[in-house]
Parts: sequence; structure tokens; C-alpha cells
Amino acid sequence: MNERGGSQVVNLLTFDIEDWYHANYDSVDLSVARAGESHFRANMDMLLQLCSDAGCKATFFVLGQIGEQHPETVRAIVQAGHEVASHGYGHQLAYKQSYAEFKADVKKSAEILQTLTGEKVWGYRAPSWSIVKRNHHYLEALEELGLQYDASIFPVKTFLYGIPDAPTEIHHPTVNGRQLDLLEVPMSVARIGSRNIGYSGGFYFRLLPTWLIKRVIRSGNAAGRHSIVYLHPRELDPSEQRLKLPLLESFIQYYNVGGTKQKLTEILRSFRFISIRQRLSAIAAFPDEKSGGQAD
Repeated sequence: MNERGGSQVVNLLTFDIEDWYHANYDSVDLSVARAGESHFRANMDMLLQLCSDAGCKATFFVLGQIGEQHPETVRAIVQAGHEVASHGYGHQLAYKQSYAEFKADVKKSAEILQTLTGEKVWGYRAPSWSIVKRNHHYLEALEELGLQYDASIFPVKTFLYGIPDAPTEIHHPTVNGRQLDLLEVPMSVARIGSRNIGYSGGFYFRLLPTWLIKRVIRSGNAAGRHSIVYLHPRELDPSEQRLKLPLLESFIQYYNVGGTKQKLTEILRSFRFISIRQRLSAIAAFPDEKSGGQAD
């Protein structure tokens, strides 16, 4: 069943663009991992082709390091009509940086990406959802840098990240008693009993069956809510190199990577997807999206 014509709501497609070794595990020596070969360019070609085949536009949150190492790929994203946004420079956890370090990190990444694309970077997503309660005020740094939105808040509680009581709709966050001009685009969650649960990205996307993900997206769209899908290039390639991780971390990082490409293909065929910037272009005071787009 194709639901593209059954709802006025459009969903948001996002990818966190990093290499297979970009992770935040204390047990991993990333200097060793970086020396290995990578399928990054082939995986990016695959992602862009999947979007083209499905007629979808997406937001690609790109690391500054990726911009330095693969400038042609960043340009290809923009040439295909997608949005390039910042994922920081080197995949450092935001809550392990000082305010000044965080601001400098985002600024560096945005300048790299803007130089490559000739377009202003409007959005940011923290590596590993690392804007949490104790560094929520870091959103002020994004506003100071002139960014228009943040997409770093996951309204769940896990041992790695999350602000479980955060608003689940797009909103202007309040920091230090002041409502920011910046918009927050929180990750999608489903309410199960008294808890929020992720369903449409990363480990949750790989874990849950396709029919269930489609059911939750369909239900939200019927109620006027969009869903945000997020994935990493490595999650669609079972032959990509893997970090040597403890059992639990390995399960979270790699479970069902062999089935993700087909699952994503089915989801993209079943619903309408646009970039975050296209969605926000309908909100007052947000800069117009050059390529236009629909809003829910």
C-alpha cells in the first residue's frame, strides 16, 4: 500500500554523514580505525540514488571532517537538491566540550561546508544526540552563530542520551529564561504508556519491523504529525568495516544492517519525505528554501 497520496502531511528525511569509524566509545582507538579502508563514497552514491528513485529530498548532517576528506560528495548532495547541515567537525560529544569548544567546533564545520557548497548552513545536529539537559544552554551558541534550527534533542531517556520531558513538536526552545529565535526540531517518538520510544531512525529503525514503523508513521500523519527518519551511511552496508566493541555496544551499532537498505526503500516508497529546511520554510521568519517544498 502506497500512502503518498493519502495524507497532506510530509515527513522529514535526514542522514548523519560520517564514516564507519566515527563513534563515541571510550574503548575504541579511532586513530587505528581511521587507517582502514572505507566504503563511504559508494555508500553515499547509494543513498543519493535511493532518494532520487523515491523522489525524496533530505537533510544531510555532514561532519566538517567529511567535507575536508570528500568535498566532491558534499557538492553532489547539493547538486541533487538536498540540504547540507552541520553535524559538527569531528564527531565530538557536545556535552564533553566546553561552551567555547562547542561553538568553535560548530563554526569550523559550518565554514567548511559553506565554502564547499556556496550556500549558508541553516541547521545542526549534535553527534550521538549529545545536547542533553546539562548542556541545553549550548543552543545559545547556535543562535549566536546565526543558525536557524537545531535537530539534536531526542525526547527519550537512554544511558547514552536524551531529554525525556522535552517537547515533541517543532518549537522555539527557552534557555536561561529566554525564548530563542532558533527553532528546535526534536526527533520523532511514539508514546508507549508513560514513556517515549524511538521508532524511525538508527537502532530503532533497524530493530523494528517495517510494518510497525509504517503503522506508527501512518498514525502520526493521520493526526497531523510528521515523522523524522535518520540513518548513517554505514547502516545500509553490511560489508562495511566494523569497530571492535563490547557485546551490547556492538548490538546497538550493527544489529540488522543487512536489512536496512530494503527497509528504507520500502519506507521511502510508502510516504512523502522532504528536508528539514523545506519544512521550516513555511514557518514565519525562516529563510525561504531555494528549491521550495511542501509543509505539513
